[in-house]
Amino acid sequence: MSAPAAPRSVRMLVVCLMASMLVVSFNQTVLNTALPTIVAELGGLDRIGWISAAFVLTTALTMPLAGALADVVDRRGLLLGASAIFAAGTLLGGLAWNLDALIIARLVQGAGGGAVMVLTQTIMAASVPARERAKYAGAFGSVWAIATTSGVLIGGWLTDGPGWRWLFWGTLPLVVVAILLSLRFIPRDAPSTQRLAPDLAGMMLLCIATTALVTATSGSLSPEWSWMTAAIGVGAILALVFAERRAEQPVLPGVLFRSRTFVLATVAGMLCSGVSSFVVLAYLPTFAQMVLGLSAFQAGTLLLPMIVATVAASTLTGFAVTRTGRYILIPAVGAGVVGVGLILLGTLTAESTPLQLALSAALLGAGIGTNVLLLTLLAQNAIPARNIGVATAANNFVRQAGATMGISLIGVAIAARLSTAMTDALQARALSAPDGLSFAAIAPEDLAALSAPYQDAIAEAYAVAIPPLFLFLAPLAFLAMIMIIALERRPLADGHD
Repeated sequence: MSAPAAPRSVRMLVVCLMASMLVVSFNQTVLNTALPTIVAELGGLDRIGWISAAFVLTTALTMPLAGALADVVDRRGLLLGASAIFAAGTLLGGLAWNLDALIIARLVQGAGGGAVMVLTQTIMAASVPARERAKYAGAFGSVWAIATTSGVLIGGWLTDGPGWRWLFWGTLPLVVVAILLSLRFIPRDAPSTQRLAPDLAGMMLLCIATTALVTATSGSLSPEWSWMTAAIGVGAILALVFAERRAEQPVLPGVLFRSRTFVLATVAGMLCSGVSSFVVLAYLPTFAQMVLGLSAFQAGTLLLPMIVATVAASTLTGFAVTRTGRYILIPAVGAGVVGVGLILLGTLTAESTPLQLALSAALLGAGIGTNVLLLTLLAQNAIPARNIGVATAANNFVRQAGATMGISLIGVAIAARLSTAMTDALQARALSAPDGLSFAAIAPEDLAALSAPYQDAIAEAYAVAIPPLFLFLAPLAFLAMIMIIALERRPLADGHD
């Protein structure tokens, strides 16, 4: 649909695409350090996971649609439209008057953000051959790492300062800059010879399946309704399989899942840089604030070593793969390192030091950096060029959908464990909650006003509730390592064909 970019224009194209990815990736995690403060102000501890999961859910849902359209419609126009939707959600987030409004804002943000993430990678894949693209994948991985982890840091700084609403107001100028760069440096695609025949049935079934499964695992329904909703999700998946066989332009074509490399690379990416990284970034700052007694900004600074490690690993991996053409050993070892990092995070206690947390997170980041976008490149490389849009979308969809359910499930588990642990900690100290203070909605800044026994009880409860769930994720990283080792040895393409 579009010709490879001329060498002189590649760098500016990459910078432009990085700017769009930077804004969206930043907003995946920027609210994480603000979660305790937001819940204390707006209420709704039982729905805390939805503040993050809502963004990831609609991100996942819009990816297949964006990928299908990207193979037949002008990609620059699609990117500009997606950026405008993202900006609308950002504006609504700054104006949110209660938790439901905030969740709706995150849903709108995710709808635009999911399309932006797919389109930036699709435009890149259509412009630069796979082997040359490996070094740019390292740069893209660095941008993703800087954005997602610095989002936690900047989120903490703004939360401690002007307030969490500035997490949205401060994003709007960045969106405008990204849109202006897209207008200036992304060329229009040549008219496509393919007839646009959107797979409406497939998109609807995919939406029903994903929403039903995420809702069923969110803990917001009774057990009976959760099972019923899950059954609806499974039924929609079965119907989707049959619908895609008849669709002229399926959102999930069968050619994707007949490729062992595509399937293994996609699932491994979901387990490593999807579920593991997003869950840790969502809940580790809460541990730092409620257990170690740090401010939101201080909790964010503990992730600086993770940023550095992820950027360094991603950049070095990209250049190494471009130079050698080999791509199995490094991400396989990296997946194992992710598992070790999760184990170390899972052993944190109320007596742990900030240095222990920072070093464990850095090890996790180094592992994530080796495969954050390299596995997407390998999935793209295994699929014919005419399907590059839907391949990129399917890869990102699986990663985001897995992250959504991971965040949701872990959020439910934390809420349940925290309630029990808080009761046990208070009873062990013969304490009762003071009048007018709900421990279920306590903000970090409220801790200083409590006596030492209450502070110790709260720290103990959070220390009991959160780290064991990191341990639960560790086997998934080692499973991803096995999948990467099992990948087909397929040369990276030196051209577009």
